[in-house]
Amino acid sequence: MLSLFKISKKSFILSVYFIIAFIFTLVTFTSVKADTKLFNEAKYHVETMMEDIQFLLDVGKTDADQGRILLTKLLDKYFDSLQIAKFSSMPAWRKATTIEKEEFITLFEIYLVNLAAKRFDEFKDVEYIISKIEKRGSKMLLVDGHIKAPGNKRDNTQVAWRLFLNEKNKMRIIDIEIAKISMIVAQNDEFTSIIRNNKGKFSSLIDVLKKELYN
Repeated sequence: MLSLFKISKKSFILSVYFIIAFIFTLVTFTSVKADTKLFNEAKYHVETMMEDIQFLLDVGKTDADQGRILLTKLLDKYFDSLQIAKFSSMPAWRKATTIEKEEFITLFEIYLVNLAAKRFDEFKDVEYIISKIEKRGSKMLLVDGHIKAPGNKRDNTQVAWRLFLNEKNKMRIIDIEIAKISMIVAQNDEFTSIIRNNKGKFSSLIDVLKKELYN
């Protein structure tokens, strides 16, 4: 009877290989499934945002104040202002006090809304065509494509959105690349120059933003 339970060395090795192959296939399938979910979330996030942008552009052309309100809501819904403010002011951000960081984020959001509000009259119709979505790290994705804006100088401009899953597991945009130029990198260059010219004081950046916004 005991002979029935004997397993040859060859059979044992084949069994082990089978188990390893099965586990590998299962892990790969799970990973692909997870990536597909992330890609779909990123695609939906950008497409829905573009629909909202088209709506607020239409509103902003006739009612600038209401357009600004919609812009503020759009920023909160689709972007991560904290991360954008943080990376736009590195490395000085690390030395800033909590009060300085909070004040800077508030001013920076208004600053971003002001920049966008100046574009209300630039577009009649705007559409975004996604060409590809790439995974960057475990929770970051790049949605690449181009703007379709017939009759506008920005028609066919390449625009990429960098998204990530935040600590609440919500998809948010943290950077925009226009013609391969990063918004965060460009803004960081400007902010770093301001801080450097003011003896490295983070508060100087807050003062400059206040002057820009309220004077």
